[in-house]
Amino acid sequence: MDVFLLKVVGASLAFGLAVLNLLIMLQLYGKVRLFPWTSESLAWWHRRQGDVILVLFVVIAYHCLKHGYIDPDSPRVLSHSVFGSLTLAVIALKLVVVRWVPRWMERIAVIGGALFAATTGTVLTSVLWYFVTWIREGSRPGY
Repeated sequence: MDVFLLKVVGASLAFGLAVLNLLIMLQLYGKVRLFPWTSESLAWWHRRQGDVILVLFVVIAYHCLKHGYIDPDSPRVLSHSVFGSLTLAVIALKLVVVRWVPRWMERIAVIGGALFAATTGTVLTSVLWYFVTWIREGSRPGY
């Protein structure tokens, strides 16, 4: 298994956890009822999953920065770079708000929504592209 495939698997796992985190937060906000656990348990799971997602994204981003390059002639690579940078910036914003700026907590749902949107854009411009290219060309893409 090559490193590129490992990045795709890691990003897919991170996105799956992000979707689960979105569903947990929707339950905590009273919009859906999917999980049988208490609010405290769900909040704990949301935080732990967020920690795992953060580690996965930092490892993947490090590899992208170390071994990848931004091709200004490729709309996919350019948009992936923008979405990836935006995702990391919104993660940082969310961490700052949650830990050190409690007066902004009233906006945390908007920040979380922006984070999910940026994450979705990042994953669609990498994971989806990878699998579509693999299926269409019959070989796994690489750098």
